[in-house]
Amino acid sequence: MKLGLDGKVAIITGASRGIGFACANEFLEEGAKVVLVSQDAGRNVAAAKSLAATAGDRVLGIAADLADRAAMDDVVARTLKTFGRIDILVNCGAAVIDDDFFNLSDDGFDALFENKLNGTAGLIRRVVPNMRERKWGRIINFSGGAARTPKSARIGVGLNNAAVLTLTKALATELAKDNILVNAILPQGIASERLAQAMTTATADAPVRKVTNPLGRAGTSEEVSGLIAFLASERASFITGAAFTVDGGAYPSI
Repeated sequence: MKLGLDGKVAIITGASRGIGFACANEFLEEGAKVVLVSQDAGRNVAAAKSLAATAGDRVLGIAADLADRAAMDDVVARTLKTFGRIDILVNCGAAVIDDDFFNLSDDGFDALFENKLNGTAGLIRRVVPNMRERKWGRIINFSGGAARTPKSARIGVGLNNAAVLTLTKALATELAKDNILVNAILPQGIASERLAQAMTTATADAPVRKVTNPLGRAGTSEEVSGLIAFLASERASFITGAAFTVDGGAYPSI
């Protein structure tokens, strides 16, 4: 399937590993240029170098903490200086800490939103002007199952994910006139370092997790990145304001 991504420029956060890295690889295979954004400078350099081995100068790596407004400005400025445009934003990065609502301090509660929601919203505000100039854009935001099944013990994850869904729907309506499409992805049970630890390590408060979806297995990053590449493409030009669950059928409702 030709996705029409040749020459497009994509900023991908959380791109040094997991789903973000898989997205970067997917976009490069489709002929796009990618900007890998992640907080860990060492991982970012390694990820960018591995992709540049085959994609050359179509890869730019930027280490940035998206809780820092100046860092977000720098990501956008360097992308425009290097590639001259921004077509796609994939908000995959997050460092959300699980904690019970009543155990959180006021400062801790505020920090939860710096870790995900504010970075997502801040980058959107910064890339949309360039997309509007050319009347074309794709924004894919990462939410998650905790947005629809809230629990006090995962209040940070749930509030951030629910807020991302609200932001996605509101901006999809607002930006439709500019041909900027905004959608959300809700992955769950995707193989990762964090999931592997949760499935092998138990504590008094967190027993070992098991795969509980109907498919009976963890998903792969590539099973998510393929959908993201499609949503970022010309082939998805009539899809906006939608939220796609990628969880092996775990979510119990339609």
